[in-house]
Amino acid sequence: MENALYNLEAEQGLLGCCLLGGMEEAVAAGVDGAWFYDLRYYEVYRTLESMYERAEDIEAVKVIHELRSNNVLDKIGGAPAITDWQDKAPTKHNAPYWLSEMFLHKTRRQTKAKLESALAAVSGASAGEIDDVISSLQSFILDIKDHVSRTTDETLKETVQEIVEEIEERYNNKSDTPWGIPTGWLTLDNALGGLRDGGLYIIAGRPGQGKTAMAISMARNILLSGVPIGMFSLEMTRKDLGMRLMAVHADMDMTTVYRGVLSKDDFKRISIGTEVKMLPIYVNDRTDLTTSMMRSEARRYVSNHGVRLIIVDYLQLLQGSKDARKQGKYEVVSEISRGLKLMATELNVPVIALAQLNREIEKKGNRKPQLSDLRDSGSIEQDADCCMFLYEPPLDVEDKSHETLSKRVNMAIAKNRNGQSGGDIQFEFQPEYTKFIPMSPLGR
Repeated sequence: MENALYNLEAEQGLLGCCLLGGMEEAVAAGVDGAWFYDLRYYEVYRTLESMYERAEDIEAVKVIHELRSNNVLDKIGGAPAITDWQDKAPTKHNAPYWLSEMFLHKTRRQTKAKLESALAAVSGASAGEIDDVISSLQSFILDIKDHVSRTTDETLKETVQEIVEEIEERYNNKSDTPWGIPTGWLTLDNALGGLRDGGLYIIAGRPGQGKTAMAISMARNILLSGVPIGMFSLEMTRKDLGMRLMAVHADMDMTTVYRGVLSKDDFKRISIGTEVKMLPIYVNDRTDLTTSMMRSEARRYVSNHGVRLIIVDYLQLLQGSKDARKQGKYEVVSEISRGLKLMATELNVPVIALAQLNREIEKKGNRKPQLSDLRDSGSIEQDADCCMFLYEPPLDVEDKSHETLSKRVNMAIAKNRNGQSGGDIQFEFQPEYTKFIPMSPLGR
């Protein structure tokens, strides 16, 4: 029996294939209760799956015995049903056909249920609650779309060809950064290989170490190369972000700007600073963003404006889902971390996320941060392709930089899946200009 939401013949046909030795196909496809409309048939499948996991031979006599023991046999019409299903198969090689039919109807049922749930949820909902519903719906649609669009098996044939073509292009162009978007700092680019599509890059530090300034300084370099950027600023308003970008672009001393004590030279610098309005950066300064909402906006930036890089300031300020919030901060940060990596992969762009380090690092002296110092969750280091930590190294006796407004800040590359790790890059940080200047090659 078949209609738009279920196909009982397909469910019986799949069970017949499993009885004839096709369990491996069903297990590989991830068949579970959601695939079955008739729960009696799912009970049969669970029995077959249990026998498969116990490495037992799935023979009709044994299956009938198991079903009888589990009080399922009479529900399906007795032993004749088993023979009938085998006839519908009629061999285990028909499993892919029945699986595709069941997947189609399962997807229809899930989509209908999700849309009905969303319709019910928005009735009388507040603006914030509607945002949550839309974000949830968008995530569902993306996940479903990803599964539905995969109609053929994927091999490395096309992938290897793409790699060879990219290697040839790099060879012909003699690019300094072998794979990704250049940050504008050669030492960092050589260590990272540029910012790679689909990569999640974490820049972490304690408050005052210049995380946002580092991101803005790097963003300015990238923007000047013509690469569009989308930035989610959960801590700073669009206006504050614009002023900082103007400062780094024109070497404007923000202390004089804030005090209103400006010279003619300062006004010239402000004029130069206004050039940033022409840079292709798109800023979202909402403070109540969830990862789903952010993915939706980022998708729009990539689609409508050709954005090639996403920056998030900062990770721990994103909102978790209701379920994650019920479980605690660790689960929230884990969900956010995973969401950022999924966003990078889905949009095929690098994502730079700023993050806080644990307060404990300050209790142990001014030491070099480690991956275990990432705040609130160990999943950040697992999801990230690269983790970089900003910290102030102990000053040498002869080092005079502490006598000026600038200070030394090191970037420790603690994890790097696609390049060097374990070393430090030294920067001069000029807070008044929101500016980082590389000082030395990567050291160990």
